[in-house]
Amino acid sequence: MERYPLNTKISSNKQSDKADADVVNASRSQDERSLEMRSRLISASIEVLRERGFAGFNTEAVVQNAGVSRGALLHHYRRKRDLILAVHEHVYQIAVEKSIESAEAVTDQSMIFDEMLKDAESFFLGEHFFSVLGIVLSANTDPDLKTEILEASQKARLPIEAAWVKVMSEYMPRPLAENLVYMTYNMVRGYAMRTLWEDDAKKYAEVTTIWKSMMIDALKRENIEWPVDQAKLQRL
Repeated sequence: MERYPLNTKISSNKQSDKADADVVNASRSQDERSLEMRSRLISASIEVLRERGFAGFNTEAVVQNAGVSRGALLHHYRRKRDLILAVHEHVYQIAVEKSIESAEAVTDQSMIFDEMLKDAESFFLGEHFFSVLGIVLSANTDPDLKTEILEASQKARLPIEAAWVKVMSEYMPRPLAENLVYMTYNMVRGYAMRTLWEDDAKKYAEVTTIWKSMMIDALKRENIEWPVDQAKLQRL
């Protein structure tokens, strides 16, 4: 006689557990759909920026490119500036993850300079740099947006340079590593800007050859052989 209410309680618990599981699954599914939609809108925004530049960027073009309703856009990004900031953050996040991964993957010391150069080129000569540049320059008309954009840019680029400084500091004094990384990224950034009116790949190749010689000369002035003699590392 006492088993009936006991069984009823178990059944009730099972039903409750199932209901909770349904809620969790529904919530997870909703989160996944939300993430997918934001990704879709950001990808569409990047494409619009690439095709039209910041001056021609508008949410209507994003909606059409993404193939979604304006309501879907407003649900996730109520203001144009919110979407711009999300795009800026997304592009830099990709760059940060890729650069840190590249720096940590270097195992051949003699290839550090080449790999660092390749990493700088992948961003500044890649498909997203000028989209980001357009955002940064256009933000000058909006002081609040400009502040957020510049802070986000600095926050994103510093970990990238820090990752390469960390790798190079294993073979040279940290201040020297910081200067060499600084020189490298500014060289590639400068060339990227020059491509706006002149893209001379041959001249760039000549400059990077000189750059590498300058890097090695800087090490020699510190009495550091390159590649570094492992027996001398303890002296650094």
